[in-house]
Amino acid sequence: MKINKVFELLNIAPQPFTKLGLEKDITGITDDSRQVSPGQVFTAVEGHEADGHDYILEACRNGAALIVGSKKPENIPVPFLYVEHPRRALGILAAAFYQYPARDKRIIGVTGTNGKTTITHLLHHLLESSGFSCGRFGTVGNYMNGKSVEGFQTTPGVVDLHKCLYESRDDVIVMEVSSHGLDQHRLEGVSFDITIFTNLQQDHLDYHPSMEEYFKAKSKLFFMMKERGQAIIHVDDPWGDRLSNLLRGEGLAVTSIGGNDACDIQIDEVSDEGIRFLEGGKPSYYPTPIAGVYNSYNTLQACTAAAYLGVSKGTMVDALESFPGIPGRFEQYSMPNGAHVIIDYAHTADSIRHILQTAARQFDGNITHVFGFRGNRDESKRPSMLQASAEWSDGYILTLDDLNAVSHEDMTAALSKLHEEEGRAHGRIIPDRTSAIKTAVEAGGEGDVIIITGKGHETYKQSYQRPFSSDRETIVNLRNEMKTDVHQYQ
Repeated sequence: MKINKVFELLNIAPQPFTKLGLEKDITGITDDSRQVSPGQVFTAVEGHEADGHDYILEACRNGAALIVGSKKPENIPVPFLYVEHPRRALGILAAAFYQYPARDKRIIGVTGTNGKTTITHLLHHLLESSGFSCGRFGTVGNYMNGKSVEGFQTTPGVVDLHKCLYESRDDVIVMEVSSHGLDQHRLEGVSFDITIFTNLQQDHLDYHPSMEEYFKAKSKLFFMMKERGQAIIHVDDPWGDRLSNLLRGEGLAVTSIGGNDACDIQIDEVSDEGIRFLEGGKPSYYPTPIAGVYNSYNTLQACTAAAYLGVSKGTMVDALESFPGIPGRFEQYSMPNGAHVIIDYAHTADSIRHILQTAARQFDGNITHVFGFRGNRDESKRPSMLQASAEWSDGYILTLDDLNAVSHEDMTAALSKLHEEEGRAHGRIIPDRTSAIKTAVEAGGEGDVIIITGKGHETYKQSYQRPFSSDRETIVNLRNEMKTDVHQYQ
């Protein structure tokens, strides 16, 4: 790829001062000035925390052959190309540099507030079990060419994404698609064979101005489908119903899933164990490999997508029975005192309510909920999260989650204020997360349940009194400690 191709892709006529270098080969595309090497194109992107235009000189010193951006600098030694939307330009250039790798693969995108990780993991397992080689990009790690790939966020940066698609030898790629990724053009140049919408709940309103804008960001995925692309939408969710009608109005292919008679796949009965439904008037059933009614919906959407790729129902039922689970998603532990611990990533009011209700159906004992809120994130959802916990637990402990530059004192004060305004008598505050978990577990008895939400598979970002790096490590070490002193529970 040569520099003149950049002008062609961005539909910009070459300027006189660039003409001498138009035939130069481009060695790469990047928006990180630290990664620039000789011959690369550096695209200056303005982010929420840093502005790439401030690092143009660094990119030049590192050997950039061309700078693309929306703010023209003065006195730089290489050509500058002005564009109105650098993020979009970055995606266009990355897709072209890596020879449009999404065109030669079957790509499945999953979006929604809750359920993305579960569906992508289920799909990965279903497809691999049926003979496909399948890559997976998402919150709980990335998997490509039969091995883990480290270092990406939920939706990878657009350059990393195209590079991975180019290097992938997999038949199918299944990816979680975040609203941030869509809004920031991180999927520019990628077209999808199948798109899935789970639900839309209040979340990320620290980033999106309103639920309407959040919905619009999510909706972008469904207009990125290939010519024969297929959308699978849960229409019992009102935002899903709206999206389904919107897409049908545009003449796009939609499979609607819900309890309404007009749905393409009509849900008949749903439980923690499985989901019964009618498809084409014929009754069918899928078992749910992860507890929870909400996971039965996730299972149905994953199986519907796999069916579009030719996987038979019998193959899927067999595969669901061998599903290994997902780190940090309804992850269960039995403790020496007879209590049960569940670790989950739940971080919205709706997901908290679902997991507490599921535990209440599965266990007879008291439910204690340990959770917190992330600093510098959507504060408007905190009251509803606490209300869900207070309503469906027998006791809750507010504790710290990621502080994200908020001080320990300020976050503790925020917990106290919220507890005073929205809390109940059966709640308390223990700021240190490891101490909160220890307190909850040791107070439990036979059949009681301690549910720890918010972090799931993630590691801690700050230190606590006990030297552990995650909720899982805290529980495993606490269980071992309790085993050595098991007489106190006899």
